[in-house]
Amino acid sequence: MEYGTARIPHDKREYGFVDTVFTWFGSGVNTGSWVFGGMAAALGMSFVWWYSAVYLPLMMIPWAMVAWIGWKHGASTVTSTIPALGVKGARFMGIGEFFGLIGWPSINTFIAAISLTHVFHAMFDWPAYGSPGSTWPLVAGILVTALLQGIIVCIGHSAIKYLEWLAVVLLLVLGVWETKVVLEHWDYDKIANFTLPAAQHSPAFYIDLAFGFCWGWAQICDFSRFSKNSASATIGSWIGVNLGQGWFMIVGAIGVIGVVLQTGVFDPNNADPSSTIASLGLGVVAFLVVFFATVSTNVTVLYGAGMGLVGASRTSNPRKFLYFIAILQLVMCFLPLVFDSFIHYFEFFLGIVGGIFIPLWTLVVLDYFVVRRARVRDEDLFAGEDSLGRTKSALGDWNICGWVAMIVGLAVFYLLHYGFKEIAIVTTASLPAIAVTAVTYLLLVVVKGVPAQSSMLKRA
Repeated sequence: MEYGTARIPHDKREYGFVDTVFTWFGSGVNTGSWVFGGMAAALGMSFVWWYSAVYLPLMMIPWAMVAWIGWKHGASTVTSTIPALGVKGARFMGIGEFFGLIGWPSINTFIAAISLTHVFHAMFDWPAYGSPGSTWPLVAGILVTALLQGIIVCIGHSAIKYLEWLAVVLLLVLGVWETKVVLEHWDYDKIANFTLPAAQHSPAFYIDLAFGFCWGWAQICDFSRFSKNSASATIGSWIGVNLGQGWFMIVGAIGVIGVVLQTGVFDPNNADPSSTIASLGLGVVAFLVVFFATVSTNVTVLYGAGMGLVGASRTSNPRKFLYFIAILQLVMCFLPLVFDSFIHYFEFFLGIVGGIFIPLWTLVVLDYFVVRRARVRDEDLFAGEDSLGRTKSALGDWNICGWVAMIVGLAVFYLLHYGFKEIAIVTTASLPAIAVTAVTYLLLVVVKGVPAQSSMLKRA
């Protein structure tokens, strides 16, 4: 059964602690994490280690707090944003979740398709990616990947849970295998101390991309609401995503430096696992692992995109949106072909996603845990409408304070990220956006108050 925006009762929740860890570990060990690590290798292994061991775990604490809201109320991501945005305002969050997530499969599918071109080359002697005439095998790879993940997402969350278990096993094998091959050829000390060509971007730039990459897991509540207890929803999600993303970023960085040591050429466009595997000569099995692992990641993202549309429309038939998502992603997966390079598309997408979710999660966490002190009733989150279309929830149709704070925070991020880059190189665009969002919201609450807050607190 797919619940859409309906509350999931505790006796219907089927994700235990290990299920949650594996779901988010399987999502974290994705091809995008590998690419990010390969790009960040330009700053050296010390930065990649610091990011994986320190920056990433700290960055994901607010994300895990959002997961707690979903578990507490059995609520989807869209429903969990109602206190911060209002009942009708949260519907726009559904559209934001949809746009933020529908682009991820286009990134991952492109990488999986590269792997399939090498498989096709081994099986049918078709041109592999990078060879003359390889465009149509690449298109065929995109079609195969998109069709398979579209079918799985239509089945629903139960199939996704078991697929993640399979993906984790496969990716563990691939990650260990690739690392072993590299370290057999070069000592780790040589990799750690290897000096790459001058980096095109600063550490602050990668921190901003990381916020878009990590906080872009907008489907968090769509899965934490299936958790049997709070530890599964929060600690399990946090451990899984940190281990998965952190490890695969390290694997990606080691692989790219290994390729540079072998070929003498550093090209961030070849930071994806398929290109690394081809350079290291790991064989067809490794390419197939990348393919299946990509599908496993994409189905969780596509499911979240579908739930975003379900939340925006408040439909009672969530499957029709899952079918729509399955068809739409087939078209979206060809987007990287429009850009002059895959890396430019990757950076563009993370910049857009970061602008949405950096102020949003700041606002949601601040509103729920600080302003409302977690005193939100299920009846208000899942309230219906009266005959005039007005919500029966004490939370109100719109939280104007929340929307103003979010828009201001979003504007700060985009201005710094795209306009005042010389400032963002030092301060990042993310941290000022977080600070401005938080201060703006708290000031508005002091001056104006949260809509319907007083009546809600009396009823809580």
